[in-house]
Amino acid sequence: MKPAVLDENKARLIRAVQHGVPFASRPFAVLAEGLGSSEAEVISGLRELSKEGVLREISAVLEGSALGYDSALIAGQVPEAKLERAVKAINAHPTVTHNYLRSHEYNLWFTIAVPPEMSLEHTVEILADEVGVPQFYPLRRTHTFKIGVNFDPLSLKNSSAKVATNSVASVTVDEATARKFRALQRPLSIEEQPFDTLAEQADTTTEELLAFANQHLGGAIRRYVGTLRHRKLGVRENGMVVWSIHPDRVDSIGQQLANAPEVSHCYARNSIAGFPYSLYSMVHGPNRESCHDIARELSEKSGCKDYAVLFSEKEFKKQRLRYFLPELDHWWEERTAISHHVAYGTG
Repeated sequence: MKPAVLDENKARLIRAVQHGVPFASRPFAVLAEGLGSSEAEVISGLRELSKEGVLREISAVLEGSALGYDSALIAGQVPEAKLERAVKAINAHPTVTHNYLRSHEYNLWFTIAVPPEMSLEHTVEILADEVGVPQFYPLRRTHTFKIGVNFDPLSLKNSSAKVATNSVASVTVDEATARKFRALQRPLSIEEQPFDTLAEQADTTTEELLAFANQHLGGAIRRYVGTLRHRKLGVRENGMVVWSIHPDRVDSIGQQLANAPEVSHCYARNSIAGFPYSLYSMVHGPNRESCHDIARELSEKSGCKDYAVLFSEKEFKKQRLRYFLPELDHWWEERTAISHHVAYGTG
């Protein structure tokens, strides 16, 4: 895949939408003002970036913990003979957002989030049963040091800042609230007044939707941004660098790794048998060698020598996490009905 050819105007536009798209009736006019451009030029530029495949979408990144969702990174040991079956079963789950084959004995890694009435442990057990493996292993976040990718389109350097997402206030979600969140996580159309369409989908007015969005921005709405296809920029590789660290040092080393601009995500997670790593950091580069170089430099600076770099051998699924999905309710109801029939011999 050849990287897209970007001029300075497109690069400035990419920087702007990665930083944030405003909740305003004419958001691209507001962006244009900050760029010293016109609304028409911004809309035209974003449409070109979308057509070229650089811009994936503009939408809300929601904070699941504030909405009552339980989430985890899941690790699995799946024999090659069962891999196709595993991918099909896991990808069919509506809130599995990322699913990768990685270079380790734990070879299949996916992320999942479920509401409290759908136990994460039970959901993972269902998936393991469908795949035909003894179990999958949830790795829950115990601390978030940094999250989010913000690549400069020309230098390809990441500049995402450290964020604190560990104590976001919970939100009481009724049906009207769910409709608003559901609308805001849909891709924003690139036109003069795009929130009109989202408001209609949420069965509310544009003014009410924008007021709701601004109220929750920085809380249940973590960010409202444009996301990119980084391979189109030339960032072709990502490495999950995992660190085995004494519990007393996790916080200090996590903060240190989060300060490194080369790191886009940094979390602490529980460890599992055969995988003693409790600190996770994502690094990106044009090739694997560059990711190894970054990991070695981080190791030298932190003094942490026990680490591993896990690369994505295959990407089976990658999409933005969406909450309050009717199809998730259907997935759960279908499988709990099957369990009920099996347990009680009905049907």
